[in-house]
Amino acid sequence: MALHEDKVELLRKSEIFSQLREYELDIISKYSEFINCKKGQAIFGQGKRARSLYVVEKGRVGIIGVDSGNVTIAQIVAGESFGEMDFLGMSERSAGAFAEEDTVVLRFPSRGYDSETIFRDHAYVSARMLQRLLGIISERIWNVNKLLFDKTGWLQDLHRQLLCDKMTGLYNQNFLKEDFINILPDLGKSAALLMIKPDNFKDINDGFGHEAGDQVLNLIAIFLQSELGENDIGIRYGGDEFAAILTDTGMDNAVKRAEEIQAAIGSINISGITGPDGPGIPTSIGIAVYPDHGEDSEILLKKAYGNLFKARDKGGSIVI
Repeated sequence: MALHEDKVELLRKSEIFSQLREYELDIISKYSEFINCKKGQAIFGQGKRARSLYVVEKGRVGIIGVDSGNVTIAQIVAGESFGEMDFLGMSERSAGAFAEEDTVVLRFPSRGYDSETIFRDHAYVSARMLQRLLGIISERIWNVNKLLFDKTGWLQDLHRQLLCDKMTGLYNQNFLKEDFINILPDLGKSAALLMIKPDNFKDINDGFGHEAGDQVLNLIAIFLQSELGENDIGIRYGGDEFAAILTDTGMDNAVKRAEEIQAAIGSINISGITGPDGPGIPTSIGIAVYPDHGEDSEILLKKAYGNLFKARDKGGSIVI
């Protein structure tokens, strides 16, 4: 009984189910199940047929999709639903979903049940869900438009200059080489530049294919971004190389933060991409600190990049 009540309570909190009556929530609960997702686990992949929708009970889910070179990234937290638009349209997934931390989600319908049969037997519930979804979509579009209208400052200007990597949504090499120098005075008394490279990406790319490699790079980008503070900056430098700019950060704290980023990337579970015997993702990280190692972005980049390859020459999985 407690499990049923837990499912109903979660459904009641989510937008898409919040206006259903109690007996309708009971129907949805009957055909739903909780599933546990480890950090980094794929919940569903882009392009797969949508057969379920999900509500997060606890944890956090990352949504990432690439369409015509444009990347979409969102985070779904407790009480929020995801995958509902593709599910109700019975279409292919427009994006993939991954657990950004250990997460519990409610899946409807649970394995062994077919949504078309459920909705045929309970047509009124289906109609109510569709009506609510249309309202949610309209509200989200309005909120996004308002956010874009209100957003100001240099971050918006950089986006307008197309300084973002199209696949991961992080800033790109152009930003690091051309605009980093301009923002150095605004980063505080000190700032750290981290150059980050997975030690075994070539093995993953060669062994499991370029599509798997791209999915792994997107996961690295998500986990890197999750470790950064509000004023820090994540960058895809090129290929399998990433960078991070840490504001108000001296050497001691930079080393600590680098080790945390290294541990976060190393914890990514890519078994959903490579299979259960897939490898982990060890990384090497090189650090340069402003102004200790220089007051010019080119010098800092050269220093951090040099330290990165010193770490790799020592066998990898090292912060220097």
